[in-house]
Amino acid sequence: MSFSANLLLVNARVFTMDPGKPHAEAVAVSGDRIVNVGSNEDILALRSPESEVIDCRALPLLPGINDAHCHVLTTASTFSSVDCGPPVITSIGQLLSAISDRAAGTPPGQWVRGFGLDPDSLEESRFPTRWELDSMAPSHPVRINHSSGHACVLNSLALGLAGIDGTTPDPVEGVIEREAHTGEPTGTLFEAALFLRERLGPTRDQQELASSVSRLSDMLLACGITSVQDAGPENAIQQWQTFKTLVDEGAFRPRVTMMAGARNLGQFDESGMIWGTGSEKLKLGHAKIMCTLTTGSLLPASEDLNQLATLAKDMGFPIAIHAIEQEVIEAVLALPELFETPSRKLPTPGERPVAQRVPRNRIEHCAECPPTLLEKVAQSGATVVTQPGFIYWRGENYLRRVDPALIPHLYDTGSFLDRRVPVAFGSDSPVIDPSPWPAIYCAITSLTQQGNRIPRANFTGALAGNQRAGITFRQAIEAYTRGAARAEGAEASKGAIRQGMLADLTVLGAGIEGESLHQLPQAKSVLTIVGGEVLWRQGAI
Repeated sequence: MSFSANLLLVNARVFTMDPGKPHAEAVAVSGDRIVNVGSNEDILALRSPESEVIDCRALPLLPGINDAHCHVLTTASTFSSVDCGPPVITSIGQLLSAISDRAAGTPPGQWVRGFGLDPDSLEESRFPTRWELDSMAPSHPVRINHSSGHACVLNSLALGLAGIDGTTPDPVEGVIEREAHTGEPTGTLFEAALFLRERLGPTRDQQELASSVSRLSDMLLACGITSVQDAGPENAIQQWQTFKTLVDEGAFRPRVTMMAGARNLGQFDESGMIWGTGSEKLKLGHAKIMCTLTTGSLLPASEDLNQLATLAKDMGFPIAIHAIEQEVIEAVLALPELFETPSRKLPTPGERPVAQRVPRNRIEHCAECPPTLLEKVAQSGATVVTQPGFIYWRGENYLRRVDPALIPHLYDTGSFLDRRVPVAFGSDSPVIDPSPWPAIYCAITSLTQQGNRIPRANFTGALAGNQRAGITFRQAIEAYTRGAARAEGAEASKGAIRQGMLADLTVLGAGIEGESLHQLPQAKSVLTIVGGEVLWRQGAI
């Protein structure tokens, strides 16, 4: 070849995720693109005096991991918040003590925040009340988010700042929990994130946000994550501008695809933004629709759900619908729009979407999916973006609390793949840890963090027990690389190590197959490259 490469990665065990050439020894990069994949000899022939040559020491070299469903800004906020989840907190008393300690070191009037609250893991099996929080932090507004992100608890000062009292109506699609005998808010709110944002406005300064996001950026790069898809259901122009500032200033270095909150599509339309608008570093993705049973009823109701899906389709956005429970998945599968191929909307003058093919519609989570629903999911043609990491981190709770007949069908990637349902993996961080490796390990082994196996179903739906623990190593890696890229419509540029693809790569610090499989949950990257630039490097490599 007549050209040279500025970065040569040699002596690697390359998992290309390219079916035409699944393995190689070395990769050559020029600028932000991969220019050759082959043997050490092939790649070293492209060396020039300016080339950097990295000896990968026979370590695994993979396409950069693409987290297909996470919440970047919310995850970053946990760095300056109190961890209120298990195993750190197991009782109301411990929680109140932790809030008191944080309040003691926080100037009066400033927010005290907590995350990860899981009432089912507390001895009392309940939320704390506003009055209990008042006793520990009377001079500070306090907000503690539930681990799922679908509920939170405020103390009295925070409720006052939000203008919430006994006369405040419930938010649209949300609930303000109240004392039965007085009607006063207890402090617990369900599905009220947007409601609170509109009433409270920004409660963090930009410097704090940038610092937290920078820490998260390094954490993701250390896990080999080079792309994220932010699934915030309230994402609007404000969040787009925040991401743009963080990306442009280098605070956040993985690539970002930001979903648009379906109820905010009008804002994007007024700004001339359509699906795919942006750059390789930051672009606009699917329209995100929340569909939940958190309050006990299906929200939004079927008519409103249909209207949101139709609006997104008319505006040229593919849809990504949050659906966890069987009843919600059933309602989502009744949407005609889910079965339709999204149409392309022409850009306004001066705008050119980065991605050129509108991807499939998506079902986010699809956690409870027994065989009767599975067939309908397959018929829909939708991509399932799921989180096997929940089995690793929360499997013991599922084994104790979930109907045994349903357990084999929780986050069962193998059954989706048996039906040829396109699958991508995400973390849903901060609900669980953003590292992809526990999830990949669990998808393969079906083992919880404590080592107990979740039974799985074979392709006929009959229990196979230990006969099939999970999916193959390659299938699990693909769901976090090619599958995730396909889910956002970017498979032409990332997700595989092939000539012409973006040079988004990661080298892991240890073997990850065979006898080394048990090490997967602790896997870390020793080298992470985004667009041909080494952004994370650790160890002797």
